Amino acid sequence: VGVVFKRAGYTFIVEVSGKQRTGLDQLLEMILLQAEVLELKADPARMAKGLVIEAKLDRGRGPIATVLVQGGTLHVGDAFVVGNFSGRVRALITDTGSKATEAGPSVPVEVIGLPGVPSAGDLFTIVNDERVAREIAQERAMKQRAADLAGPAKVSLDALFAKIKAVSYT
Repeated sequence: VGVVFKRAGYTFIVEVSGKQRTGLDQLLEMILLQAEVLELKADPARMAKGLVIEAKLDRGRGPIATVLVQGGTLHVGDAFVVGNFSGRVRALITDTGSKATEAGPSVPVEVIGLPGVPSAGDLFTIVNDERVAREIAQERAMKQRAADLAGPAKVSLDALFAKIKAVSYT
């Protein structure tokens, strides 16, 4: 199987086989090369920001969201906003199942301490104060309720294509 990278005008092709375990070193080298050429960097000193990959309701632990930190560092005790929910990070669980006190850029962690189950793809943002987080969440919830009460809007084909185009390029 070949893996193709097409970015910034360059196309890289790497032969990879998971069964035979060949080409994995070359694939990692090409990924690191692309990251270096494109100067992809994340500042671990700023407040964390990331995306919800998946979310579920666990019987013993409550609502849990798996978050991929895209920038900044996520700490236990940080106030956050995700979708229509706000709260404080009570615990961080790594992919190996161990507890962590912080998660840096490009690290996926399970976040415990949510008041509800967010949707996959929701933006997870850290804010300075829990009061500010509650206000933002309440404002989002009111907008969502207003949109739900307004009923389904008529969608034109042009509006649909414009929305698809906006989502695919951001």
